[in-house]
Amino acid sequence: MTSMVPGENSDLYINGSQVHVQTEDWGLEQKVLMSRVFKNGSVFKTFKLGYEKIAMVESEKIRRDALVRFHQTIIDWSYQQI
Repeated sequence: MTSMVPGENSDLYINGSQVHVQTEDWGLEQKVLMSRVFKNGSVFKTFKLGYEKIAMVESEKIRRDALVRFHQTIIDWSYQQI
């Protein structure tokens, strides 16, 4: 298994607020995908998805696909909650 896959970043404007969603793979030591929602420059909410919840996590492609889906889930959450 390789160490990390590239992250995702999205800039959104929701109800007049600038929102940034940043999702990262924290690699083999942390074994977690981390997503942070920033609102007007400050951390608003943090989400974690542990490797144990990703089937076949050893595959870089599977982990990358999981990261992209996780990122989109957090974007969807942001539109509903902010």
